Amino acid sequence: MVVEHLNRTDRACALTAAAAHDLNNELTVILSGVCGTLADLGPDHPSRQLLLQARAAAQRCAWKASGLLNFSARRGIMPVRDSLERLMAD
Repeated sequence: MVVEHLNRTDRACALTAAAAHDLNNELTVILSGVCGTLADLGPDHPSRQLLLQARAAAQRCAWKASGLLNFSARRGIMPVRDSLERLMAD
């Protein structure tokens, strides 16, 4: 029973690591686009405030994804090279 629980726990950590890794990749794309657009906009552009809010939200999400990756690394779990969808289906 304890071994079964550990296997489920390790599996949950592996899924968490894979999801956090995927999320981090997507956030990198979002932050790159938002920061690039902000650099091109003038300080009085009407979309600037919305983009600043989007950047702050993406940065908060990146911080949370980093925390999940650090947690899984402390448990010795590393993201696997497989799709998150496939891991969840197994």
